[in-house]
Amino acid sequence: MKPFTLHAVSKFRNQLETRALQELARAMEQERQLREVLETTSRKLEELYAGLQRDKEHGTTVDRLIMFDQRIDLVQEELHKRKKALEKQRGQVAKKRQHLLQASKNRKIIEKLEEQQNAAYKKHLDKLEAGMLDEIAVLSHEHKKSD
Repeated sequence: MKPFTLHAVSKFRNQLETRALQELARAMEQERQLREVLETTSRKLEELYAGLQRDKEHGTTVDRLIMFDQRIDLVQEELHKRKKALEKQRGQVAKKRQHLLQASKNRKIIEKLEEQQNAAYKKHLDKLEAGMLDEIAVLSHEHKKSD
């Protein structure tokens, strides 16, 4: 009788690995988007600083300088939040990478076990076949002897 097959377990482990790979891809895509938004915010801040410098050189009103200053403060806060979000997402990507690595290891372990189980079963079948052939040879020899 053939032992319990690990095919179903192997298939499940493959599905888990595929899911982990998809989750990693999504996390990396989110990280890329956050990085783009961070770069856009950084450029916006640089433009504000350049505009402020231009206004200072050409002369402007105090109200306009105060507005620039307030806008710069808001964009700096936004930049800080975006950096935090990006760092958090990088942590998520690292976790997803570790999860994928573990899922891959688990799949490989099951595949190796399945190979070992199949080899052991083949060896068992070969042993049974050899026993049957021996029995046939003995019966054939006895049959020839009795004739």
